[in-house]
Amino acid sequence: MKRVLILTSVKTGSGHKSSANAIQKKLEDAGYDCRQIDVFPLMGKIGITMEDSYIPLTTGKPFVYFLCQRFSQYFPDIIHEMMYRRVKDGLLKEIGDYQPDLIISVQCMFTKSISYLLRKNRLDIPFYVGVIDLIDPPSVWKDKKADMTFVPTETIREKYLRNGFDPERVVVSGFPVRDDIIIRNTAKQIKEPIRILMVNPSTDLKKNIRFVKEVLRMENVEVRFACGLDTVLYETLMKMKENGELSDRIEIHEFVSNINEFLEDSHIVMTKAGPNAIIESIRSGTAVIICGHIEGQENHNYKYIVNNGYGLKCEDPEKIYDVLNDFIHNGGLKKCLGNTITHSIGNGAEFIADYVKEHI
Repeated sequence: MKRVLILTSVKTGSGHKSSANAIQKKLEDAGYDCRQIDVFPLMGKIGITMEDSYIPLTTGKPFVYFLCQRFSQYFPDIIHEMMYRRVKDGLLKEIGDYQPDLIISVQCMFTKSISYLLRKNRLDIPFYVGVIDLIDPPSVWKDKKADMTFVPTETIREKYLRNGFDPERVVVSGFPVRDDIIIRNTAKQIKEPIRILMVNPSTDLKKNIRFVKEVLRMENVEVRFACGLDTVLYETLMKMKENGELSDRIEIHEFVSNINEFLEDSHIVMTKAGPNAIIESIRSGTAVIICGHIEGQENHNYKYIVNNGYGLKCEDPEKIYDVLNDFIHNGGLKKCLGNTITHSIGNGAEFIADYVKEHI
Protein backbone atom coordinates (compact mmCIF):
# COMPACT_ATOMS: atom_id res chain seq x y z
CA MET A 1 0.00 0.00 0.00
CA LYS A 2 1.42 3.36 -1.02
CA ARG A 3 1.75 6.04 1.63
CA VAL A 4 0.89 9.74 1.46
CA LEU A 5 2.15 12.26 4.03
CA ILE A 6 -0.11 15.33 4.34
CA LEU A 7 1.41 18.47 5.88
CA THR A 8 -1.09 20.72 7.63
CA SER A 9 -1.69 22.79 10.75
CA VAL A 10 -4.33 22.60 13.45
CA LYS A 11 -4.45 26.01 15.13
CA THR A 12 -4.14 28.41 12.19
CA GLY A 13 -7.81 28.43 11.27
CA SER A 14 -10.02 25.50 10.33
CA GLY A 15 -9.32 25.53 6.59
CA HIS A 16 -5.99 23.70 6.62
CA LYS A 17 -7.16 20.84 8.81
CA SER A 18 -10.52 20.54 7.06
CA SER A 19 -8.85 20.41 3.63
CA ALA A 20 -6.32 17.85 4.85
CA ASN A 21 -9.14 15.70 6.23
CA ALA A 22 -11.03 15.87 2.94
CA ILE A 23 -7.98 14.88 0.90
CA GLN A 24 -7.07 12.09 3.30
CA LYS A 25 -10.55 10.58 3.13
CA LYS A 26 -10.57 10.50 -0.66
CA LEU A 27 -7.09 8.99 -0.79
CA GLU A 28 -7.97 6.35 1.79
CA ASP A 29 -11.11 5.52 -0.17
CA ALA A 30 -8.79 4.97 -3.14
CA GLY A 31 -6.64 2.52 -1.16
CA TYR A 32 -3.77 4.72 0.05
CA ASP A 33 -2.35 4.84 3.55
CA CYS A 34 -2.29 8.45 4.78
CA ARG A 35 -0.74 10.25 7.69
CA GLN A 36 -1.31 13.90 8.63
CA ILE A 37 1.32 15.96 10.41
CA ASP A 38 0.86 19.33 12.06
CA VAL A 39 4.26 20.65 11.04
CA PHE A 40 4.58 23.59 13.45
CA PRO A 41 5.37 21.45 16.53
CA LEU A 42 8.21 19.84 14.57
CA MET A 43 9.92 23.23 14.72
CA GLY A 44 10.16 23.10 18.51
CA LYS A 45 9.13 25.95 20.81
CA ILE A 46 9.23 28.61 18.11
CA GLY A 47 6.88 26.61 15.89
CA ILE A 48 4.47 25.94 18.73
CA THR A 49 4.50 29.64 19.62
CA MET A 50 3.88 30.64 16.00
CA GLU A 51 0.86 28.35 15.75
CA ASP A 52 -0.53 29.26 19.16
CA SER A 53 -0.22 32.96 18.31
CA TYR A 54 -2.39 32.83 15.19
CA ILE A 55 -5.82 33.23 16.81
CA PRO A 56 -4.69 35.77 19.46
CA LEU A 57 -2.95 37.89 16.80
CA THR A 58 -5.69 37.80 14.18
CA THR A 59 -8.43 38.54 16.72
CA GLY A 60 -6.63 40.68 19.30
CA LYS A 61 -3.71 42.34 17.52
CA PRO A 62 -4.60 42.42 13.82
CA PHE A 63 -2.09 45.17 13.02
CA VAL A 64 0.79 43.07 14.37
CA TYR A 65 -0.44 40.11 12.32
CA PHE A 66 -0.74 42.35 9.26
CA LEU A 67 2.88 43.45 9.63
CA CYS A 68 4.02 39.82 9.92
CA GLN A 69 1.95 38.87 6.88
CA ARG A 70 3.34 41.79 4.87
CA PHE A 71 6.88 40.77 5.71
CA SER A 72 6.22 37.23 4.50
CA GLN A 73 4.60 38.62 1.36
CA TYR A 74 7.61 40.71 0.38
CA PHE A 75 10.34 38.42 1.71
CA PRO A 76 8.99 34.86 1.27
CA ASP A 77 12.43 33.35 0.71
CA ILE A 78 13.61 34.60 4.11
CA ILE A 79 10.55 33.01 5.69
CA HIS A 80 11.11 29.70 3.93
CA GLU A 81 14.79 29.65 4.83
CA MET A 82 13.84 30.14 8.49
CA MET A 83 11.17 27.45 8.26
CA TYR A 84 13.60 25.03 6.64
CA ARG A 85 16.23 25.46 9.35
CA ARG A 86 13.67 24.93 12.09
CA VAL A 87 11.74 22.04 10.60
CA LYS A 88 14.38 19.94 8.85
CA ASP A 89 15.37 17.62 11.71
CA GLY A 90 11.85 16.87 12.87
CA LEU A 91 10.42 16.41 9.39
CA LEU A 92 13.31 14.25 8.19
CA LYS A 93 12.65 11.96 11.14
CA GLU A 94 8.94 11.76 10.26
CA ILE A 95 9.80 11.02 6.64
CA GLY A 96 12.30 8.39 7.68
CA ASP A 97 9.80 6.70 9.98
CA TYR A 98 6.87 6.77 7.55
CA GLN A 99 8.69 6.39 4.20
CA PRO A 100 6.01 8.19 2.14
CA ASP A 101 5.59 7.76 -1.59
CA LEU A 102 4.17 11.28 -1.84
CA ILE A 103 4.07 14.44 0.28
CA ILE A 104 1.23 16.97 -0.01
CA SER A 105 1.20 20.32 1.79
CA VAL A 106 -1.99 22.30 2.37
CA GLN A 107 -0.19 24.84 4.58
CA CYS A 108 1.36 27.84 2.85
CA MET A 109 4.31 28.04 5.25
CA PHE A 110 5.48 24.57 4.20
CA THR A 111 6.05 24.80 0.47
CA LYS A 112 9.46 25.95 -0.75
CA SER A 113 11.10 24.94 2.52
CA ILE A 114 9.86 21.37 2.04
CA SER A 115 10.77 20.97 -1.61
CA TYR A 116 14.24 22.35 -0.77
CA LEU A 117 14.54 19.85 2.09
CA LEU A 118 13.76 17.00 -0.29
CA ARG A 119 16.31 18.16 -2.88
CA LYS A 120 18.98 18.92 -0.25
CA ASN A 121 18.71 15.41 1.17
CA ARG A 122 18.34 13.73 -2.24
CA LEU A 123 14.95 12.29 -1.37
CA ASP A 124 13.16 11.21 -4.51
CA ILE A 125 9.66 11.84 -3.17
CA PRO A 126 7.12 13.77 -5.27
CA PHE A 127 5.90 16.94 -3.58
CA TYR A 128 2.50 18.48 -4.27
CA VAL A 129 1.06 21.77 -2.99
CA GLY A 130 -2.66 22.26 -2.44
CA VAL A 131 -3.54 25.98 -2.41
CA ILE A 132 -6.63 26.83 -0.34
CA ASP A 133 -7.04 30.52 -1.12
CA LEU A 134 -9.64 31.70 -3.64
CA ILE A 135 -8.44 34.92 -5.22
CA ASP A 136 -4.97 36.12 -4.24
CA PRO A 137 -2.76 33.58 -2.43
CA PRO A 138 0.18 35.06 -0.50
CA SER A 139 3.67 34.69 -1.90
CA VAL A 140 4.61 31.95 0.54
CA TRP A 141 2.20 29.58 -1.24
CA LYS A 142 4.21 29.77 -4.46
CA ASP A 143 6.75 27.03 -5.12
CA LYS A 144 7.86 26.60 -8.73
CA LYS A 145 9.89 23.53 -7.76
CA ALA A 146 6.84 21.60 -6.51
CA ASP A 147 5.99 18.67 -8.77
CA MET A 148 2.37 19.83 -8.91
CA THR A 149 0.34 22.74 -7.54
CA PHE A 150 -3.42 22.36 -7.21
CA VAL A 151 -5.35 25.64 -7.19
CA PRO A 152 -9.08 26.10 -6.56
CA THR A 153 -9.88 28.65 -9.30
CA GLU A 154 -8.83 29.57 -12.81
CA THR A 155 -8.14 33.10 -11.52
CA ILE A 156 -5.29 31.79 -9.37
CA ARG A 157 -3.91 29.57 -12.13
CA GLU A 158 -3.69 32.56 -14.48
CA LYS A 159 -1.81 34.53 -11.82
CA TYR A 160 0.63 31.67 -11.30
CA LEU A 161 1.28 31.37 -15.02
CA ARG A 162 1.97 35.11 -15.23
CA ASN A 163 4.49 34.56 -12.41
CA GLY A 164 6.38 32.08 -14.56
CA PHE A 165 5.02 28.75 -13.32
CA ASP A 166 5.24 25.77 -15.66
CA PRO A 167 1.71 25.31 -17.12
CA GLU A 168 2.15 21.56 -16.75
CA ARG A 169 2.62 21.95 -13.00
CA VAL A 170 -0.41 24.07 -12.13
CA VAL A 171 -3.90 22.64 -12.41
CA VAL A 172 -7.35 23.84 -11.33
CA SER A 173 -8.65 21.24 -8.91
CA GLY A 174 -11.47 23.03 -7.12
CA PHE A 175 -11.46 23.42 -3.35
CA PRO A 176 -11.02 20.37 -1.06
CA VAL A 177 -14.26 20.05 0.89
CA ARG A 178 -15.76 17.51 3.24
CA ASP A 179 -17.97 14.80 1.79
CA ASP A 180 -20.87 15.37 4.14
CA ILE A 181 -21.78 18.79 2.73
CA ILE A 182 -25.11 18.14 1.00
CA ILE A 183 -25.19 19.66 -2.49
CA ARG A 184 -28.68 20.85 -3.31
CA ASN A 185 -30.47 20.46 -6.64
CA THR A 186 -33.25 22.87 -5.68
CA ALA A 187 -33.00 26.22 -3.95
CA LYS A 188 -33.83 26.43 -0.27
CA GLN A 189 -37.30 27.81 0.37
CA ILE A 190 -37.56 31.07 2.27
CA LYS A 191 -39.85 30.75 5.24
CA GLU A 192 -39.83 32.26 8.69
CA PRO A 193 -38.03 32.11 10.91
CA ILE A 194 -35.03 32.90 8.72
CA ARG A 195 -32.19 30.77 10.03
CA ILE A 196 -28.84 32.53 10.18
CA LEU A 197 -25.57 30.76 10.90
CA MET A 198 -22.84 33.07 12.16
CA VAL A 199 -19.35 31.61 11.83
CA ASN A 200 -16.95 34.11 13.38
CA PRO A 201 -18.27 37.01 11.26
CA SER A 202 -15.36 39.23 12.28
CA THR A 203 -11.91 38.93 13.80
CA ASP A 204 -12.82 41.81 16.13
CA LEU A 205 -14.56 40.83 19.38
CA LYS A 206 -16.51 44.06 19.71
CA LYS A 207 -17.70 43.85 16.12
CA ASN A 208 -18.84 40.25 16.63
CA ILE A 209 -20.89 41.28 19.65
CA ARG A 210 -22.41 44.18 17.75
CA PHE A 211 -23.25 41.94 14.78
CA VAL A 212 -25.05 39.54 17.12
CA LYS A 213 -27.05 42.28 18.81
CA GLU A 214 -28.06 43.89 15.52
CA VAL A 215 -29.15 40.62 13.92
CA LEU A 216 -31.20 39.68 16.98
CA ARG A 217 -33.12 42.94 16.64
CA MET A 218 -34.90 41.19 13.79
CA GLU A 219 -37.84 39.28 15.20
CA ASN A 220 -38.16 36.82 12.31
CA VAL A 221 -34.73 35.20 12.67
CA GLU A 222 -33.09 32.40 14.62
CA VAL A 223 -29.32 32.45 15.05
CA ARG A 224 -26.64 29.86 15.59
CA PHE A 225 -23.19 31.20 16.38
CA ALA A 226 -20.15 28.94 15.87
CA CYS A 227 -17.10 30.44 17.58
CA GLY A 228 -14.61 27.87 16.31
CA LEU A 229 -11.25 28.08 18.08
CA ASP A 230 -11.89 31.55 19.50
CA THR A 231 -12.45 30.68 23.16
CA VAL A 232 -12.54 34.32 24.25
CA LEU A 233 -15.46 34.98 21.91
CA TYR A 234 -17.30 31.88 23.08
CA GLU A 235 -16.90 32.69 26.75
CA THR A 236 -17.95 36.30 26.20
CA LEU A 237 -21.13 35.39 24.29
CA MET A 238 -22.06 32.66 26.77
CA LYS A 239 -21.69 35.08 29.68
CA MET A 240 -23.86 37.63 27.86
CA LYS A 241 -26.57 35.04 27.28
CA GLU A 242 -26.46 33.84 30.89
CA ASN A 243 -26.83 37.47 32.01
CA GLY A 244 -29.88 37.94 29.82
CA GLU A 245 -28.13 40.32 27.40
CA LEU A 246 -28.90 38.10 24.39
CA SER A 247 -32.19 36.67 23.15
CA ASP A 248 -33.18 33.04 23.56
CA ARG A 249 -33.26 32.93 19.75
CA ILE A 250 -29.49 32.38 19.64
CA GLU A 251 -27.53 29.16 20.15
CA ILE A 252 -23.82 29.57 20.94
CA HIS A 253 -21.30 26.84 20.10
CA GLU A 254 -17.54 26.40 20.29
CA PHE A 255 -15.79 24.44 17.53
CA VAL A 256 -18.31 22.09 15.91
CA SER A 257 -17.64 18.98 13.84
CA ASN A 258 -21.17 18.85 12.37
CA ILE A 259 -21.09 22.17 10.54
CA ASN A 260 -22.66 20.32 7.60
CA GLU A 261 -25.87 19.93 9.61
CA PHE A 262 -25.82 23.60 10.57
CA LEU A 263 -25.38 24.60 6.92
CA GLU A 264 -28.17 22.35 5.73
CA ASP A 265 -30.52 24.02 8.21
CA SER A 266 -29.55 27.63 7.39
CA HIS A 267 -30.68 30.22 4.86
CA ILE A 268 -27.80 32.64 5.42
CA VAL A 269 -24.22 32.30 6.62
CA MET A 270 -22.57 35.36 8.07
CA THR A 271 -18.82 34.80 8.16
CA LYS A 272 -15.46 36.36 7.58
CA ALA A 273 -13.85 35.77 4.21
CA GLY A 274 -12.21 32.43 5.00
CA PRO A 275 -12.22 30.29 1.84
CA ASN A 276 -13.31 27.10 3.57
CA ALA A 277 -16.44 28.66 5.08
CA ILE A 278 -17.25 30.36 1.77
CA ILE A 279 -17.02 27.21 -0.35
CA GLU A 280 -18.83 24.95 2.12
CA SER A 281 -21.65 27.49 2.38
CA ILE A 282 -22.12 27.80 -1.37
CA ARG A 283 -22.02 24.05 -1.96
CA SER A 284 -24.69 23.62 0.72
CA GLY A 285 -27.00 26.04 -1.09
CA THR A 286 -26.69 28.79 1.52
CA ALA A 287 -26.41 32.52 0.84
CA VAL A 288 -23.30 34.22 2.23
CA ILE A 289 -22.72 37.60 3.83
CA ILE A 290 -19.05 38.46 4.27
CA CYS A 291 -18.70 40.45 7.49
CA GLY A 292 -14.94 40.63 7.94
CA HIS A 293 -11.55 39.39 6.82
CA ILE A 294 -8.04 38.80 8.10
CA GLU A 295 -6.11 41.82 6.87
CA GLY A 296 -3.50 40.99 4.27
CA GLN A 297 -4.75 37.43 3.87
CA GLU A 298 -8.45 37.43 2.91
CA ASN A 299 -8.91 40.94 1.52
CA HIS A 300 -10.21 39.93 -1.90
CA ASN A 301 -12.11 36.71 -1.17
CA TYR A 302 -15.42 38.58 -0.91
CA LYS A 303 -15.23 39.14 -4.69
CA TYR A 304 -15.86 35.44 -5.22
CA ILE A 305 -19.19 35.85 -3.42
CA VAL A 306 -20.27 39.18 -4.87
CA ASN A 307 -19.15 38.60 -8.47
CA ASN A 308 -20.95 35.26 -8.69
CA GLY A 309 -24.16 36.41 -7.02
CA TYR A 310 -23.86 34.12 -3.99
CA GLY A 311 -24.30 36.89 -1.44
CA LEU A 312 -22.93 40.25 -0.43
CA LYS A 313 -20.42 42.06 1.74
CA CYS A 314 -21.19 44.10 4.85
CA GLU A 315 -18.38 44.61 7.35
CA ASP A 316 -20.10 47.40 9.29
CA PRO A 317 -22.24 46.15 12.23
CA GLU A 318 -24.10 49.48 12.25
CA LYS A 319 -25.43 48.73 8.76
CA ILE A 320 -26.16 45.01 9.03
CA TYR A 321 -29.74 45.38 10.30
CA ASP A 322 -30.82 47.44 7.28
CA VAL A 323 -28.75 45.30 4.89
CA LEU A 324 -30.32 42.08 6.17
CA ASN A 325 -33.83 43.50 6.04
CA ASP A 326 -33.38 44.57 2.44
CA PHE A 327 -31.65 41.31 1.49
CA ILE A 328 -34.38 39.13 2.95
CA HIS A 329 -37.47 41.10 1.94
CA ASN A 330 -36.56 42.63 -1.43
CA GLY A 331 -35.51 39.57 -3.40
CA GLY A 332 -31.78 39.43 -2.72
CA LEU A 333 -31.88 36.31 -0.60
CA LYS A 334 -34.11 34.43 -3.03
CA LYS A 335 -31.84 35.30 -5.96
CA CYS A 336 -28.66 34.24 -4.12
CA LEU A 337 -30.19 30.95 -2.96
CA GLY A 338 -31.04 30.22 -6.58
CA ASN A 339 -27.53 31.08 -7.75
CA THR A 340 -25.89 28.71 -5.27
CA ILE A 341 -27.42 25.65 -6.94
CA THR A 342 -25.88 26.61 -10.30
CA HIS A 343 -22.32 26.72 -8.98
CA SER A 344 -19.58 24.75 -10.71
CA ILE A 345 -17.33 24.32 -7.67
CA GLY A 346 -15.62 20.96 -7.90
CA ASN A 347 -14.45 18.93 -4.95
CA GLY A 348 -10.70 19.46 -4.98
CA ALA A 349 -10.14 16.48 -2.67
CA GLU A 350 -11.67 14.14 -5.22
CA PHE A 351 -9.69 15.74 -8.07
CA ILE A 352 -6.42 15.45 -6.14
CA ALA A 353 -7.09 11.81 -5.24
CA ASP A 354 -7.80 10.99 -8.89
CA TYR A 355 -4.59 12.73 -9.95
CA VAL A 356 -2.57 10.82 -7.36
CA LYS A 357 -4.06 7.51 -8.55
CA GLU A 358 -2.88 8.28 -12.07
CA HIS A 359 0.65 9.38 -11.13
CA ILE A 360 1.72 7.71 -7.87
